[in-house]
Amino acid sequence: MIYTAAIITKLLDKENIKPIIVGGLSVNIYTQNDYTTRDIDFIINGYSITEKLLFNLDFKKDGRYFYRDDREIAIEIPHNHLDGDINKVKKLKLGNELFIYVISLEDIIIDRLRASLYWNSEDDAIWGFQLLTKNFETLDITYIKNTLKAKQEKAEFKLWLQQIEKFN
Repeated sequence: MIYTAAIITKLLDKENIKPIIVGGLSVNIYTQNDYTTRDIDFIINGYSITEKLLFNLDFKKDGRYFYRDDREIAIEIPHNHLDGDINKVKKLKLGNELFIYVISLEDIIIDRLRASLYWNSEDDAIWGFQLLTKNFETLDITYIKNTLKAKQEKAEFKLWLQQIEKFN
């Protein structure tokens, strides 16, 4: 999936479109394949150009997903606006010519925290907390605190931080 994302990124780069990987594949990347996902979620400003490109690459569309019959890859473009800081997006090189853009670690932690609260997703809580714990020393904790808006989000993050302090 990462290779497919890199090919699509390279092709869209020619159109000055910057597809940003969000969702499960970003968790997969940050956990170094500990998390498994079945699709690529891109935030893309340039949907019609991307749709045309995917059709030219023999993808078909079913509802909100693009897929290829000969591959086990689905692509979803849930939004054209990143819920997070565009300046924190990471560009990861995959060799000489290929690269991908990935939502920041801080923003995917925020995303998983919110999913755990608003969708009652225990899995998202586990993965969000794991990302926080494993990367605690390098994270911008102030950014996360300042980005969380709702009282329950702030309270949940405070609990996560207290759990980390217990083990340190």
